[in-house]
Amino acid sequence: MPRRRSAAEIPRPVPPRDRAVMLRLGLDLDDREAAALFVVGVRAAKASIAEEARWEPERLG
Repeated sequence: MPRRRSAAEIPRPVPPRDRAVMLRLGLDLDDREAAALFVVGVRAAKASIAEEARWEPERLG
């Protein structure tokens, strides 16, 4: 199982183009609070995807 990335590592690889889109939508990854919200969202999405990956083989048989 891969190690859990720190909160500081998660927004780092976001490309400048994607950062610009997020900034237009009001999410500035250079702002601590906005970056924390982004990290929470990434971790929640990752957990959801992992749960679906575990559940899907059982459902498909």
